[in-house]
Amino acid sequence: MPTYLYECPRCGEFEQDQAMSAKPLVRCPTCGDEVRRLIAGGTGFIMKGRASPSARGECDRSTPCCGREVRCDKPPCGQ
Repeated sequence: MPTYLYECPRCGEFEQDQAMSAKPLVRCPTCGDEVRRLIAGGTGFIMKGRASPSARGECDRSTPCCGREVRCDKPPCGQ
């Protein structure tokens, strides 16, 4: 459930957990004054899943891992 940032002229900024399908708040839950929803800075994202074969050290032995045309003797190619 996302957390939205609101601003009340009396109480200041506050956060509210709401479903994405919920309508934005119109009134402050503390004082009942009108509020406005603020645009908060974005957050980073986390990539899930497996690492690439070269990152795991599981290179295809017939082709170079390092991007060269010929296999080198340094890891991960020459493990």
